[in-house]
Amino acid sequence: MKQFITEEKHINPTISDFETFCNFIDKQRPKLSKSLEMLGKNDLFSLNTKLIFKKDVSAPNFQQESYPFINLMFNLSVMGGLYRKVGDDKANVYLEGTTRKAEYDKLNPFEKYCFLLETFWTKFDFEELIRWGTDSSDQFTTTISKSKPGQELVKGSFSKRSDYEPLFSYLAVFVHYFSFFGFCLVKQFAITNKKQGKFEDSISSIYPTEFGVNMCKVLHKLNLKIWSSPFQIKFRFYFEDEQPEKSEVTFLEHFAPLFSDNSLNNSVKDEAIENQKGNYTFKVMLNTAIWRKIKLSHKHTLEDLHLCIQEAFDFDNDHLYSFFMDGKRYSDEAYNSSFGDEPPFAYEAIIGELGLYKGKKILYLFDYGDSWEFQVQLLDIDENEKEIKKPKITESKGKSPSQYGYEEDDEDFDDSNE
Repeated sequence: MKQFITEEKHINPTISDFETFCNFIDKQRPKLSKSLEMLGKNDLFSLNTKLIFKKDVSAPNFQQESYPFINLMFNLSVMGGLYRKVGDDKANVYLEGTTRKAEYDKLNPFEKYCFLLETFWTKFDFEELIRWGTDSSDQFTTTISKSKPGQELVKGSFSKRSDYEPLFSYLAVFVHYFSFFGFCLVKQFAITNKKQGKFEDSISSIYPTEFGVNMCKVLHKLNLKIWSSPFQIKFRFYFEDEQPEKSEVTFLEHFAPLFSDNSLNNSVKDEAIENQKGNYTFKVMLNTAIWRKIKLSHKHTLEDLHLCIQEAFDFDNDHLYSFFMDGKRYSDEAYNSSFGDEPPFAYEAIIGELGLYKGKKILYLFDYGDSWEFQVQLLDIDENEKEIKKPKITESKGKSPSQYGYEEDDEDFDDSNE
């Protein structure tokens, strides 16, 4: 049998759409939404019209997560370190290209494709998929690898159950992600005015491509439990005693036989940690009437910020705490108290190495019992000011609340009358 070799026609739609996405970000410089820090509805609608992989919409009525291909490219660009979020003096947030983006631009089309695929497989947060286990991803890649190009795969082809096919309903977005990488063609049910339920099928059939069949013969061997960084973080405690070992062969090397000689020589280098120097001013707000402004240097840690918050609000520093970097309570993007047993720890998180930007919002949770929640927003990074040696409170508003909801008065308490 003739050895399959990838041609540009197999990857061009993927590379072309990602280039269109990057050009849109670079030229239009769209503001990200205030709450979710994603593209706005009008920008999404405009960008969607320019793509090969597009959502069938007639008006700008949808959020970013409803555009599977744009949402995928947005996350690939950030998780791959090609773009970073930056803020201006008005707390508007944008995407800005990095030095890694310049490196990416120098790659040939095959190298670009493999970089995007590796970012997808190793860094993309398959939150919904992981919540239900990784069986569906295994089922997809294994089934495609054993299928014939153009073969119709209907409900039950993956799960082996005619009444149950998550990839056709609540996990259908992952099928669309794989179609973006050229693995398959997707036939969807006709759109109706009826609102579709999460567990209703949206896909009627899937058709593997020759490229997808050959790529999945490799990909199905690269278990997400081993290769996915988000999976490792979410489930690290389950694998402490029997952590599966990753092969020393790189992601790129696994796929090399499917590409012509010398077509996969380069990739984007691993990102070095950049220390953004300066003094950082945070506004720590309990509510609009009670807040403090705190200044630290780029050398301080989140633990230093925690201690200063405790001082600023007259708390006793006697409970566990976490900084949720995406502003979402109990998310995995957290730095935790060193008194706990769940890393990463706040004392390890150096302010200048966290990639923070003006307007960045963080949730600080103190005391998991009483659940004191503070919104922490980065107001300024002053690169010209002399570096401060000790964190300090620069401004305050409102009286500090009682940490325990009451004021203890030892003089009024007499345990001798029991």
